Parts: sequence; C-alpha cells; structure tokens
Amino acid sequence: EKLSGREMDEKSKKEIAEIIAVAAIKYSILKQTISNDIIYDFEKSISFEGDSGPYLLYTAVRANSILEKAKTEKIKPKINDERYTNMGETSIELERFISRFREIVARAAAEKSPHFITTYLVALASLFNSWYANTQIVKESDDQSPHRIALTMALRIILENGLRLLGIKVPEKM
Repeated sequence: EKLSGREMDEKSKKEIAEIIAVAAIKYSILKQTISNDIIYDFEKSISFEGDSGPYLLYTAVRANSILEKAKTEKIKPKINDERYTNMGETSIELERFISRFREIVARAAAEKSPHFITTYLVALASLFNSWYANTQIVKESDDQSPHRIALTMALRIILENGLRLLGIKVPEKM
C-alpha cells in the first residue's frame, strides 16, 4: 500500500515490499532485550518513522539517494582536515556517533544481545535525519559539501553493515 504511488514496476514493488516486511519483523524481534517477552506491534513495526526496521531502510535508501545526487553533480567525498570549522554541532555529533559502531557491535557480540545494534542504528538514523533536515549536503559551491558527502557515505556503510548483521537486506530504492 505504501509503495503504490511509486514509479516502479509491479515486480520491483513486490520485492521491496517483501524486504520491508522482513525488516519490520526481524527488527521488532531483535530490538527486544533477551530477558523480556517479545511484544509485537504490527503498526509500529511497519512505520517509516522512529523505532522500526522500515525507518532504518528508508534512512539508508535516503543516504544512497544523496550519494547518487553527489555523483551526478560530480562532487567527490573527501574528509576535510579542518572539518570542525563551520561544520555545526550536529555534524560533529554524527561523526562521533558513527565512530562508535565497532564498540557497539563488539558489545552486542560479547553479550549475545542484538538489541544493542538496533538501538544504536535507530539513534544514528535519527541523528542523521535531523542533520539532513537542517543541512544542505550536496551543494557544488559549498567547500564543506565533500565532507558532508563523506559523512553521508560513512552513515550509509554503517547502516548497511549493521542491518546486514541483523539479517536485514537494504533495497536500492523504496
């Protein structure tokens, strides 16, 4: 139903709907702490906002779309050595949060608790979406744009790797 207005063939819509459905179910189960009962809320699980698998997929696809736009405008990702000048507090916070991925995965593995990864990914996606709403990432005349694109690329890689660890596939488009 949510894909009905999208411009794609029916086969693609069906494949993406299946990926989203699997993500919704897997995420809903894996976000629970091991010692608690699993509570499944259908409406929350398929939401494209907040604490859900589809929200994470949507964020990863959005990041990919930004990177495609950057390619079209021929802006290459590049880490700016002076990145803390005029980057904004949210950008710095996003960089710091991205850098915690290995630590979160190690903890989830050591404690056999995938909910650490789900919690981290949702917080990361929320931080990125907030940054995206207030920052023009791809802008040819902006000298910070290559750094913002690199940050977006790092986020996409982290989201895709985190979701892969949870057994969730990320579609190209949604």
